[in-house]
Amino acid sequence: MKKRLVVLGLVVLAAVVAAIFLGRPGTVPAGQKPLATLSSANLGAFERAFNGNADMPRLVLLLSPT
Repeated sequence: MKKRLVVLGLVVLAAVVAAIFLGRPGTVPAGQKPLATLSSANLGAFERAFNGNADMPRLVLLLSPT
């Protein structure tokens, strides 16, 4: 019973630490533009920025939780 409570406590502690870590706003190195969340409201600005330097390599990274 005691071992089960310790394991449960560790799982809860890990979940709290993960929530705190993932809940913080992202940071970028000095001189880099701030991070932005892509949405339908700012899609046009993203397109203009992406297509602005056609002579330079570009990369879009899409992450999905599934």
